[in-house]
Amino acid sequence: MRVALDDAAPLYRDAPEALEKITEGEYVFREFMLKVLPHITEETRVLAGNLIMTTLSSAGKRFSESPRTTVEIEAYAEAMSDMFCAYLKSLTSELSVSTSRTFRS
Repeated sequence: MRVALDDAAPLYRDAPEALEKITEGEYVFREFMLKVLPHITEETRVLAGNLIMTTLSSAGKRFSESPRTTVEIEAYAEAMSDMFCAYLKSLTSELSVSTSRTFRS
């Protein structure tokens, strides 16, 4: 399915409607990252967002190249979710450790 979509991409990718949806999606994702990581620097938040989107895109592309059962899809989605949650939590934990060190000094 993804390969067929990639083949058709030039026909729709640059359409105004597609660009509008891409812009809207980017805005929603930036707002999500701001809510999830409100005390992280903008630089770190952008890096984290780029890492998550790159990982989702790359893993999704590779995963969708083969037929999958519903069970496989759900297991993969759950594992990806756990991985992203752990990563985001680690960023907030690093901030807590860094902040507590600053106050102790």
